[in-house]
Amino acid sequence: MLDASAILGRHEMAQPAVLAGVRVLSLEQVHVLPWGTAFLADFGAEVIRVESADHTNDRRSGPFPDGEPGDAWWNEGGTFAYWARNKESLCLDVTQPLGKEVFLKLVAQSDIVTDNFRPGTMARLGLDHDSLAHIKPDIITLSCTAYGHTGPWRAYGARARTVDAVCGLSYLTGYEGGEAIRASSNYMDHTGGLNIAYALLLALYRRRKTGQGARIDLSMYETGVSCIAPAILEVQRGISRPRLGTAHLWKAPHNVYRCRGADRWIAISVSTDDDWQWLRAAMGQPSWAMEGRFDTVPGRWQHRRELDEQLELWTATYDNVALMHLLQAHQVAAGAVLTARDLVVDPHLRQREYFEVFTNANAPRVGVRVYAGRPFRIPNIPESLTLVSALGQHNGQLLREVAKLSEPEIQALLAAGIIATRPKEAEKPAATPSRSDVRERGPHFDPEYRQHVLELIGPIVAAPGSDD
Repeated sequence: MLDASAILGRHEMAQPAVLAGVRVLSLEQVHVLPWGTAFLADFGAEVIRVESADHTNDRRSGPFPDGEPGDAWWNEGGTFAYWARNKESLCLDVTQPLGKEVFLKLVAQSDIVTDNFRPGTMARLGLDHDSLAHIKPDIITLSCTAYGHTGPWRAYGARARTVDAVCGLSYLTGYEGGEAIRASSNYMDHTGGLNIAYALLLALYRRRKTGQGARIDLSMYETGVSCIAPAILEVQRGISRPRLGTAHLWKAPHNVYRCRGADRWIAISVSTDDDWQWLRAAMGQPSWAMEGRFDTVPGRWQHRRELDEQLELWTATYDNVALMHLLQAHQVAAGAVLTARDLVVDPHLRQREYFEVFTNANAPRVGVRVYAGRPFRIPNIPESLTLVSALGQHNGQLLREVAKLSEPEIQALLAAGIIATRPKEAEKPAATPSRSDVRERGPHFDPEYRQHVLELIGPIVAAPGSDD
């Protein structure tokens, strides 16, 4: 198996992680909460994902190698691997009295308990904050729900897409003169997950200062509303924010422009008159750009459509990455629109050692894969990707070492179905059609993707001293 730390060149002397010694019990599902607790694992916390053999949708979601789930599909999903990075797995039925009893033993030895069930679920299970605080007075609990634990919408369910709508983000998103469209299928999952990490870090800091635990009621809805704060301020001044697609309220040119090749684009943003002078210089001072109507910020915005048309005639003659370098050399803010394949082989990301190459020992059929890293650099943070747990992989270890159960007690839990290492419904998910089946062989279809991946990881796999 590949040594991730050797691959990434992280040879520093091992030092205690920032959150070393912090134990998190996370009753998590879908995306938002797993995303948030993954950052705690990055900081060195022991994050225990408390899973259910009855509900394995997260592990069922794939993607699977070549779109085909294997016999142990519940350990193979690619998306799950990223959310569950470096977390331990305890497959425990907390809805049963014996499972609840075990969970409470673990709570007594933990620092944080998180969930993203609908309001009222943890109380019905007897696992609400007040109940847990009787066992561990300084416990920190966090519940991430769609609309919070109070208010008339508290019982409503949601997905990130529906929160995107109700928080106002969808209304603001769309092309000029067009109808509202969604900003992203999971924008609220990512922003909500970041807020989860922030809130828990603050609660830990507060506990270290005061010795007090905390109850955190986190709402995806309110996370979304905070994302459109400028529009909320503007409406109070009678300002209506129009839909502008990729354009801007006052900047021009500020858009995405076609480049040479099939479906290749570049984003360009000009804010000031100096920026405009630099862009003109990069273009070679064409006669159309010298027209007086483009000399000022208001003038460029007023004539933005004509400006965009002329600019795209120029950008369409360039490769988008080469053009980005040209414009950046002239101090113009520009970024090539890159695909996932572009990113995997991007020299900037590789020089910064952003990607991690990882072989999941619990899913040998998956093989060596390239995983996205984290967007910050602090000594010894983040922790390298070393583990994607199999379902229930840490049952025995956690029950023996943390809950202090005997081997006969653990075996009794297994016999009663309270703990498990397989889903109760083990039927394979449906195979995913290959890309060539779901759409025409256009510019996005890469029939040689295996070769491109091997070109990326081949030198690493073949490096002296690496394990095959």
